[in-house]
Amino acid sequence: MALPHELRGTNMTGKPGKTVPTGFGDQAAQPAIDRALCTDCGLCIEVCSSETLVSVAGTTTVVPDNGMGCFACGHCMAICPSEAISVTGRRMSPDDAMPMPDASEIATPESLHNLMLSRRSIRSFTPQEVSQDDIDHIVEMTGTAPMGIAPSDVEVTIINGFDRVQELAGDLNGVFRKWLKLFNPVTMTVSRLFWSKSEYVAFKDFVIPILHEITHARDNGQDALFYGAPCVMLFHVNPMSDPLDGTIACTYAMLAAQSLGLGTCMIGTVAHAIDREKALKEKWNIPVGNKMALAMIVGHPTHRFHRVISRTLAAVRFM
Repeated sequence: MALPHELRGTNMTGKPGKTVPTGFGDQAAQPAIDRALCTDCGLCIEVCSSETLVSVAGTTTVVPDNGMGCFACGHCMAICPSEAISVTGRRMSPDDAMPMPDASEIATPESLHNLMLSRRSIRSFTPQEVSQDDIDHIVEMTGTAPMGIAPSDVEVTIINGFDRVQELAGDLNGVFRKWLKLFNPVTMTVSRLFWSKSEYVAFKDFVIPILHEITHARDNGQDALFYGAPCVMLFHVNPMSDPLDGTIACTYAMLAAQSLGLGTCMIGTVAHAIDREKALKEKWNIPVGNKMALAMIVGHPTHRFHRVISRTLAAVRFM
């Protein structure tokens, strides 16, 4: 459609009907307005950052090729008081719009703070496995995490069950042994010429000792990688997505698990290993082109803590 004169300045004529590219394409979503319900209150226009919804002669109008094109954030569906707007495309449908929870059912700042305070990184688990219901709850809550480009391009591979988790641990142990052979004293000396001092010290005094500990423990029938957890969640993202999205999603999953009484711990070493091993990605159902973000172990904690530990940021600066 031809744009009214007042809108032509924002039209992206070089890319009509498309929006920011993602792992599932760059086609824009399509908002639709039920004229029988719309009151032209303008709220949807105010929250539409893509400029797909605009006012033309006082009438709320969909201009699919304007601005960035609709990227299916869902703001317009969520804010419309008369439920007159639906959005379809980019993995969104009108069914995704649900009633806002009652204010009494939403966590207060105090209750949310208490949940965060009570969380600890857990490295000791009971023999009880994680139920499918709990996993489904975690996945559902994780899906609410914000993302750089909507909808989410985050994927999660879930390994549930002690035997399967230990099979993954064994595969990773093989990778770590290969790394230890590669980064021997000779290659480390050479690497020092090309790495920054902080990189060299971190690898020499942190990474290599951890790899030695993990492999040594494995030789003695102990699990110093997943700590005997019954479930591992591997978060990874399509290369077209914001690389931080996987980390944000993992953080949401961590808090979701905490709300269910489960214990978690993020394991960064796993992501580095899987990212460099195509065979591991193929075996564990991770698209080869995806970028690993984090691994998170989940299980029922062996111990219950009686006190919380207050922590702070390294610094807070107001300018």
